[in-house]
Amino acid sequence: MSAENYDHRTALHVACCEGNIEMVQYLLQHGAAVHIRDRYDRTPLADAIMHDHHQAIRLLIKCGAHLTGSIRAIGDSLCAAAARNQLTRLESYRIAGADLSQEDSAGRTALHLAAMYGHVEMVQYLVKNYAEVNAIDYLGLTPLDYALKVNSDAVVNVLNEHEARRGDELSFETMEKRPPITESFD
Repeated sequence: MSAENYDHRTALHVACCEGNIEMVQYLLQHGAAVHIRDRYDRTPLADAIMHDHHQAIRLLIKCGAHLTGSIRAIGDSLCAAAARNQLTRLESYRIAGADLSQEDSAGRTALHLAAMYGHVEMVQYLVKNYAEVNAIDYLGLTPLDYALKVNSDAVVNVLNEHEARRGDELSFETMEKRPPITESFD
């Protein structure tokens, strides 16, 4: 059931890409391996996510599949989906068990990007699904800071309903929680 082609893809990879739920179910019931990676390092779950096949994602998760790869790469993918207003993609990641507040390589979350681009429905979705409204990126900015910078009143209103704060209001609190530096690196 887990024979591979020249790209190291299995029938399960292909069925997940195509969204053929009957075939996915048949292959899983007959022992297809859910963790095999193709030559591009993708698993069947990654293929189901990239093609937004939610039923396939649910079946794979029930059979032991899980997100793999670096958490930064997952954060980058979440942020890219938020920037492109791909709500269905974020739902795919949520179903697969991703933390929707995962940071990208710049310390931003999907909520930062959704606020930056003024995607109101995306912001509402993320807040509803427990995204951290006061996450601070590497520049010390929160999603509210980005919404204010782009004058997105609708996003600002949604964030304010959920007690969002600006980065400069939180930075001092964050600094207080850090242990003091007692030794130098000299």
